[in-house]
Amino acid sequence: MQAASQPPPDKSEWRQQFRRELRARPNPEEASAAIRLHLTHRLEVSEPLRIATFSALPGEADLSPLIDELPRHDWLFPRVRGNDLTFHRIRTSSELQPGAMGILEPDGRLPVEDPEGFDLILCPGLGFGRDGSRLGRGRGFYDRTLSACRANTTIIGIALPHQLVDAVPTEAHDRFMDQLATVEGLIPCPPR
Repeated sequence: MQAASQPPPDKSEWRQQFRRELRARPNPEEASAAIRLHLTHRLEVSEPLRIATFSALPGEADLSPLIDELPRHDWLFPRVRGNDLTFHRIRTSSELQPGAMGILEPDGRLPVEDPEGFDLILCPGLGFGRDGSRLGRGRGFYDRTLSACRANTTIIGIALPHQLVDAVPTEAHDRFMDQLATVEGLIPCPPR
């Protein structure tokens, strides 16, 4: 999706537009593989990290193979608990099970990991701006998680081609991405 010449005036219209795009492309296997390859190149040469990631919803990039490909990192997956996300460490993708809204989640009996200890967040969203802006699904799950992280936690937005525009609407509480992982590679966002 290209940036519209007249962007919608509010987040709800942007969300509708991005949801239409995701529904039109429900199985982005090829794009997911390209994004995973770029992330693998970065992560296989880094020291072990505590990485928060996510289980893909239909139409989102699937990053789950990274867990088994890069086991030296600590992989932290979210679980919906009320209006918040709790993150739990898993060792293999087989530890994920269907949870809230059918999304694969870790077992809730696993210890909760504090977002302040995250080194890297692979962040989902409905849409991303090349300026580092992010538009979530509207419930604030990741807004609350990102606000609980250290200022030096690296945040990488995971953007399929149709999820990337020049900028999406933001509010004062929104945290910008440090980089975007796209099919073309890892793109640095302007510093804030």
